[in-house]
Amino acid sequence: MVSVRISSTSHAVEVTAEERADVDVRGRARVTVDGDRTTVDGVRGKLDVRVPAGADVVVGTVSGRVRIRGPVGAVAVTTVSARIEVEEATELDARTESARVVVGRSEGMCRVRSRSGRVEVGACAGADLSTASGRITVGEASGPVSAHCVSGRIDVTMATADDVDAETVSGRVAVHLPPGVEPGVDCSCEARSVSGRVQITTS
Repeated sequence: MVSVRISSTSHAVEVTAEERADVDVRGRARVTVDGDRTTVDGVRGKLDVRVPAGADVVVGTVSGRVRIRGPVGAVAVTTVSARIEVEEATELDARTESARVVVGRSEGMCRVRSRSGRVEVGACAGADLSTASGRITVGEASGPVSAHCVSGRIDVTMATADDVDAETVSGRVAVHLPPGVEPGVDCSCEARSVSGRVQITTS
């Protein structure tokens, strides 16, 4: 399995997965290849890295935006204050201090940790999401979902009868279950807010 590790400081990193056999790096960087593993250390300016479809990708930046397009394997992204966008991954682990995280699809587990920033997941097999300040949205989950924030709205839509644990201190919580699913019977559904409306619906 091809794996690519990319590091940068204050410059953007864009990864594109496509049908190819090699790893192509555009931008000023030190590139090291060891078998199926490629390491890219950014020197200056934006990095544009093209990788084989399905490659595992690890990216670390301080304040450089990270965007991953196309189908990749397992993804791990860490930033301090830069937006993270991942189009399609087999599984995802994203961590940031202060930035928005946007995920199109994760075929496996989707884990996101943010101290301050909105978290948006289009579709996933399951999710473990938390942010101190920011809205959490899951468009379609086909596995267990855990979503926690201190100040922000939580909106989760389930495609299957799996457990949901959603909690916020200040904000609305809305959980949408599939038709015919009865919470407490077909699945566990815990939705809590200290100062906000809580809504559990089947649709």
